[in-house]
Amino acid sequence: MFAAANPWIQDSFNLIWLLLGLFAAGILESYLWKSSFLEWANYPIQREWFGENKRWRGLVSLPLTHLLATFCFQAFEHYVPVVPEAWISFADVNAFEYGLLVGFVCNLAELPNSFLKRRMQIPAGAQSGPFFFLLDHIDSCTGILLLWWLVFQFPLHFVVTGFLLCPLLFMTATVIRIQLGLKQA
Repeated sequence: MFAAANPWIQDSFNLIWLLLGLFAAGILESYLWKSSFLEWANYPIQREWFGENKRWRGLVSLPLTHLLATFCFQAFEHYVPVVPEAWISFADVNAFEYGLLVGFVCNLAELPNSFLKRRMQIPAGAQSGPFFFLLDHIDSCTGILLLWWLVFQFPLHFVVTGFLLCPLLFMTATVIRIQLGLKQA
């Protein structure tokens, strides 16, 4: 029984480990937004299509903070070997390519959902029930998982596990960011 579950367990821990980098980047990004560093990019990408909240600074800030998080996690893995050798780790990837692409795709993948919500007259930033709460967390997951599979060639079984587990992890991260006051409810 345990042997059959072992790949799923390994994939789950891999997923949690890799998404911790994105979670750390999201927290750093929240603090970055409170500074004037990216004020030049703090305007909507396209107000009518995506709403007021999808801003250029998000397409810049998350890639930068995820790049920083990737470097930090690589250093951590180097000095504190926490990831078993057979698992996916931050040391397995090019920090620049991985950090920037994952951060960019995470935010880029949210745009179709925002476009759909604007067509349905749902106000930007509004929580419109459990379906859109779930959809709000599936969009980024899908983008990242496809990137991991198609560009970084992570195993398909890992990506499938991600489609099952990733939305739950993203929803948990959102709740934590709201509790920390880093995101509005």
